[in-house]
Amino acid sequence: MEFDDLREELMGPGTVRAATRADVPALARVMSRAFFDESQFVWLQPNAGLRSSLLEGMFRLELRHVHPIDRGGNVLRANGGLLGGAVWAPPGRWKAPMWRQLRGTPRLFLSLGRGNLRGFATRGKALQDALEEAHPVEPHWYLAALGVDPDAQGQGVGAALMRAGLDRCDDEGAHAYLECVEHLVPYYKRFGFEPRGPIAMPDGAPTQVGMWRPGRTR
Repeated sequence: MEFDDLREELMGPGTVRAATRADVPALARVMSRAFFDESQFVWLQPNAGLRSSLLEGMFRLELRHVHPIDRGGNVLRANGGLLGGAVWAPPGRWKAPMWRQLRGTPRLFLSLGRGNLRGFATRGKALQDALEEAHPVEPHWYLAALGVDPDAQGQGVGAALMRAGLDRCDDEGAHAYLECVEHLVPYYKRFGFEPRGPIAMPDGAPTQVGMWRPGRTR
């Protein structure tokens, strides 16, 4: 199914709007629920109890400092609640400086405790290095994360969020890039992304695939 043929399906419930910093707490909770069982986060922290508290802290750091949500992200709300969000980094701003990445780390340390910190830090650094090594150099919008609350999945929320981001790309004639685990490749191909090939991952980490959508005009 081509992207243009998805218009009817993509509407979904609620309304997509530009994200603000006020959305960070709610969206961090949604993201932590959405990605709790995803293989890359299970690899980062196998202990489910620790992972539950860790993920919310990780996404707060992501949304506030690494890829600030108010610089291109979108959220979808319906019936007074936030159902999902898309974290986009503008062209040329996909890689956060180290000082921004470190601003939220004390919260992560508290979530993990000293005894679990070393393993998490080692795995996290190895994963980050692998993804950065494979990242394309051409200017592009970078989809850093797309998450939908588990209770709202299958209702078109993710597709509506994706459409909003890609409409902006098409308005600008801009390329788009993302990484995903292998089982999500067919999903993103529906929106015009094509695999660039598997990314060389650290030992034991689930395979991820870089996906590229060439710029186009609407």
